[in-house]
Amino acid sequence: MNCNECNLVEANKASGLCDQCEQIEMTKINDVLYLPALGLIISLLVIPWELYHFTQVIFSYLKHGSFLNSYLIGAMGCLLLNFLITLYASWRFFMRKKGIRKVMITYYIFSLLASLYFTVVPTMLYGIQLKFTDLGNVISGILGVVIWIPYFLLSNRINVVFTK
Repeated sequence: MNCNECNLVEANKASGLCDQCEQIEMTKINDVLYLPALGLIISLLVIPWELYHFTQVIFSYLKHGSFLNSYLIGAMGCLLLNFLITLYASWRFFMRKKGIRKVMITYYIFSLLASLYFTVVPTMLYGIQLKFTDLGNVISGILGVVIWIPYFLLSNRINVVFTK
């Protein structure tokens, strides 16, 4: 049986690919790496939407003659920084650049901190009750840190995929 990809050389029985095609397949973003890729894409779509709506809230707040408090200024800075970190992490991830470990760890930690800032701080400062979606955001951030940071630290596949 020949290789499923190149159809030139005898294939390995386990994968159906020859050794050369297996090496090429190992350098692609696939399998488990689809999940962080999907998370980055969703973040790239959601964060600008959040920035737009948060900017509208700030303008309506200023329109009514109120001043910006430190929480609103921190929230805007947090959203902007989160967007920049997500952009940089996405660029490094999809261009398969070396050093992705540090970038993705920063991305996951800052995402957790941002979700905590938007849920825990308003609860403590203003007594706002948490909604189910707020808890979902915090749990998502915690899962990102608990699952993906060890994966990026310990996986040998990261060295193979991210080589440029």
